[in-house]
Amino acid sequence: MLKWKLMLNSFPIALGIVGMKFVLVEFLNFWGWVELGDVVLVVSAGVFLIGFMLTGTLADYKESERIPGEIASTLESIEETCLNLAEKVSYSKDTVLQYCQQMAVCIDKWFLKKVSDEEMFASLQNFNTLLNDLDKQGATPPVLARVFNELALLRRILTRTCVISRTGFLATGYALLEVLLVVISATMLIVRFKNLVAMGLVVFFIVLVYVYMYRLIRDIDDPFEYVEGKENITEVALFPLHEYIERLSKRINV
Repeated sequence: MLKWKLMLNSFPIALGIVGMKFVLVEFLNFWGWVELGDVVLVVSAGVFLIGFMLTGTLADYKESERIPGEIASTLESIEETCLNLAEKVSYSKDTVLQYCQQMAVCIDKWFLKKVSDEEMFASLQNFNTLLNDLDKQGATPPVLARVFNELALLRRILTRTCVISRTGFLATGYALLEVLLVVISATMLIVRFKNLVAMGLVVFFIVLVYVYMYRLIRDIDDPFEYVEGKENITEVALFPLHEYIERLSKRINV
């Protein structure tokens, strides 16, 4: 039923406009001033604007879909390289796994808004303590440098995630879309129809489509707007990160 949530939330607005239209016709005997064909350009203009806004937000959304997988693979690569170094210098593997778990869990909590940006980036900085310990134990410098590079890559990915999450797409475009939504809804109230059935269906469908698309664009504009305990089908799935944390937990408990 998650896929219908946005649609069901848009129903009340569309039904409200239809209800206002019926009140004008039945109680005030106001059938309208213009024909539907006279305002078709206004309705069509909204289609182009919605297409433009949707294309822009989908570009960031498609990029965001790759981010959880990239984070999980980078974390696992860091873990494997550090374990290899720990084995060569006789360093505790459990300590390595605990450092990796602490960083991965902190990133997961950050996605769920349980920790701040500063705390999340601090967990990455704290991981340098492990790398410094491995360096003191005589870890191979080229391999250790590779871990630092992987950590820098992880930081870049997370910084990009922050930018996508906190930056809305073209606020001026949203302003125009909101004005157009109000204009179209008001226009539906002054359009004249031949019978009540056609009036109800056309007004309901047009308003529903515009309200639904506006809410959809708003929703996918931030693909990382997670709320713990609530599923949202428009948010990017975090299962690659969660599955990595589960694998890591099993290795720790062995």
